[in-house]
Amino acid sequence: GVIIALWGTNALRAMRISMAIPIRFQTGVDATGLMFSILLGLACAVISGAAPALQLVRGDVQSKLRTTVTAAAASPQPRLRNAFMAVEAALALMVLMAAGLFFESFRETRIIDPGFQVEGVLLSAYDLTGGGAGHVQADGSIDPAFSRAFADRLLERLRALSGVESAAIATSVPLDIHGLPMASFRVEGRSSADGTPDRALINFVTPDYFRTIGIPQLAGPGFVALNDTTTLPQAVVNEEFVHRYLLDAEPVGHRFRRNDQVYAIAGVVKNAFYDSFGEAPIPIVYLSYRDRPRASGEIHLRTRPGAETLLAGEVRRVLHELEPGIPLFNVRTMSEHVETNLFLRRIPARLFTVLGPLLLFFAAIGIYSVVAYNVAHRITEIGVRMALGATVSDVVRQIVGETMRVIAAGTGAGLLIAFIIYIHVVPGGPIDPRIFLGIPIILLLVATAACWLPARRTAEVDPMIALKHQ
Repeated sequence: GVIIALWGTNALRAMRISMAIPIRFQTGVDATGLMFSILLGLACAVISGAAPALQLVRGDVQSKLRTTVTAAAASPQPRLRNAFMAVEAALALMVLMAAGLFFESFRETRIIDPGFQVEGVLLSAYDLTGGGAGHVQADGSIDPAFSRAFADRLLERLRALSGVESAAIATSVPLDIHGLPMASFRVEGRSSADGTPDRALINFVTPDYFRTIGIPQLAGPGFVALNDTTTLPQAVVNEEFVHRYLLDAEPVGHRFRRNDQVYAIAGVVKNAFYDSFGEAPIPIVYLSYRDRPRASGEIHLRTRPGAETLLAGEVRRVLHELEPGIPLFNVRTMSEHVETNLFLRRIPARLFTVLGPLLLFFAAIGIYSVVAYNVAHRITEIGVRMALGATVSDVVRQIVGETMRVIAAGTGAGLLIAFIIYIHVVPGGPIDPRIFLGIPIILLLVATAACWLPARRTAEVDPMIALKHQ
């Protein structure tokens, strides 16, 4: 156990999340925790060994030695062993179901549609404040006009690269591990019951963003070009925004106010996942980069799947030619970006995938041991039954049936507890029959095999030898 703990903490420290700001796990084996675990293990061993020893020395030893096996089998001890066996089955089932739910959740995130295209997109970031160029103002900010013009020139150069189908800039990327920022606003003609402003996620994007990332546009013309100064400030919203704040009314042309600035809705796009897979629909507002140019941005390039990384050098060259002092960082594909979001889901999925089968193995050993111990105390009874005409199959069926009733009771209790926990942790979540029926069946099959082996071995003992056994 100590070796596994040391290996596990070293493995966690070696894991790195590929991000602009590297994330690493600071883990180690705590001396206090290690000592507690060792003492707990020793206490369990002492208690387990002391219980039968106390039972043996309690009372008249000679009378205990003369006690027949049948009388021993009639003692209350088998009931206690059966209770332990039922609890073990319940715990094993709960851990196995947790493993199944985590694994299924992780598997679904690999095949579910996030609402945008994952393949064929290269991401990279830049920050105009980090170049030390003359466009940095005295207060450290960037002239908005320069930011807008720079983005326009950068996108024009990037679209001219071989293999680039479309290019865009945004301040945030969906499914970022940090999440997207939230903003407050007020929709014209709408008043909330408590007077609080409406809220939605916010992202500042350039034209062609939705085509580049693959989010379907459902209505409206979308954003005008970055150098078009004739139209009012624009916004594009998603379906959930229209449903929640506009009550499914015609959205295009509708206006809302944010920070004393009025924006006109120029389009509607399909819902997507923004913070995490499986989240409930969240309203989001995309504001035009033209109206609110930013000093930093995430470059999005659409190319053919598999060729994303080939463009990284070209993007760095273009950026250097435009502004030599500005670095390009956090270069990754959209697939790698999404994998980073799944990192925290992958850890428990892998953890329970290891712990679940391990606990199932230990449960099988425990059941085998208890059944072997019980039938060893009933060997004379088995001999009598076989002498009176019972077959090996009859004896095995009886032993397995008695044990499986206990295991089934423990499995049922574990299933009920797991179901109650699930509906409270994941309210409204789907009930997957492969997990809620398949895992109990697997546990019962393993338990049946663990019962059958010692029962079969004992039942094959010669009846005459069994009758002489004391």
